[in-house]
Amino acid sequence: MAILFILFALLFGAFGLSTVGGGEPAVANDVAAHVPEWAQKQGLAGNARYVAGANLFAESGCTNCHTYLGAGSTNLGAPDLSAEGTKGHSVSYLVAKMKCPSCVTRGSPMPQFTALGPKNLRLLARFLAASKRGR
Repeated sequence: MAILFILFALLFGAFGLSTVGGGEPAVANDVAAHVPEWAQKQGLAGNARYVAGANLFAESGCTNCHTYLGAGSTNLGAPDLSAEGTKGHSVSYLVAKMKCPSCVTRGSPMPQFTALGPKNLRLLARFLAASKRGR
């Protein structure tokens, strides 16, 4: 089952597909259009580092499985990450989770995102750690 999910996630990630709002298919650019709204709602609009992380979230296929402030999907029960920062996880923890999800959460079907590189993983993790407002 996990292999099927990973293949599915990679397939849709390779085509930049996701869903926006009501679950209709969308390309990564459609999801990226939500970034200014996300930054405004989260109170992060003035910080380029957080906006860069939000752009990575939108463009890296995260919304193929996760939702964020109403955009995205809930494939295989992946959680909404709009308020991820309220969980108290450190940036280092979030980076480790994205590098090797099953190493941090045994049995996690989430694929590894090591290809983003350390700098981008930290940007993405900082954005998620600062995300404290749900829908």
